[in-house]
Amino acid sequence: MNRLERALEELRRRKIGQGMVLKPQNIYYLTGFYPTSFAVLLLGKETKLLVSPMDERLAFRCEVEVEVVRNFRRRLRRIESRRVGVEKSYASCEFYERYLRGRQVVSLGFLEEMRMVKDREELRRIKSAVRVAEEVMGGVAERLEEAESERELAAWAEYLLRRKAGSAFEVIVASGRNSAVPHHTPGEGLDTASVIIDLGARVEHYASDITRTFSLNKAEGFDELYEAVLEAQKAAIGRCVAGAAARDVDLAAREVLREYRLEEYILHSTGHGIGLEVHEAPRLSGESDLILREGMVVTVEPGVYREIGVRVEDMVLIGKRPKLLTSFGK
Repeated sequence: MNRLERALEELRRRKIGQGMVLKPQNIYYLTGFYPTSFAVLLLGKETKLLVSPMDERLAFRCEVEVEVVRNFRRRLRRIESRRVGVEKSYASCEFYERYLRGRQVVSLGFLEEMRMVKDREELRRIKSAVRVAEEVMGGVAERLEEAESERELAAWAEYLLRRKAGSAFEVIVASGRNSAVPHHTPGEGLDTASVIIDLGARVEHYASDITRTFSLNKAEGFDELYEAVLEAQKAAIGRCVAGAAARDVDLAAREVLREYRLEEYILHSTGHGIGLEVHEAPRLSGESDLILREGMVVTVEPGVYREIGVRVEDMVLIGKRPKLLTSFGK
């Protein structure tokens, strides 16, 4: 049973008359076509991909019947089913008001669940994205001493990523006091006492994500923070096995950081799933109730943010034992 057949079977099991898939990543996952403009994949009583004229010449790659639509409002109003499934976390208020008024709306959250476990082809693409990211991280590390600003270093990373593949997200370069801000936007100046570099490549729509913290002339307290984060990461990776609770990965990292009296400086969860999106299920958080399954790919990225910040991030394939996909030196 292929992905589309599985999705249709799940739709029937949940008694959803018509599904409307809007998220480009989910459309691609089910059809092999990644829309460049607004599109709707209809599942159920009618299974068809509705695309705008902008995608007419590209949609021949699709694995389902394609219909070019010039007026989506009129077209979607023709759907007869009163019980409609949508990606509730993705659809906008405008979409609800324009297309779903008067219908019973249920969630298509099972699509995100389907995507959590990667098949062989998905793993091949992810591993390719990892190789590119690690090559780029090496190129950025070599430029640390000569770079004059965070912005320059980030631009160099973006250039290397786009030359080899694509950038999965905007590169983060955060140095000195800026490293205490997890999602700092690169700016002027570069304090090489502590530099967080967070980057990822995209290969055939699949992403990688890796973070390293460098220090050329160590800031005060850097060694203690770095040692604590590495120990926390090692403990968390050890919990990345099939059958374990996702929350236990987060707990393992926090237990170590608590021993170092650093728990109050944790500002985010320990990791997340990665694939067609940089951040996808499962979330490695204390609030998660998911059980890890073989074939999931996650990042493990404990961080502490005090006067300076330290974060180290690697990608792990879930199995009977955790398998590190990233190998760049720490």
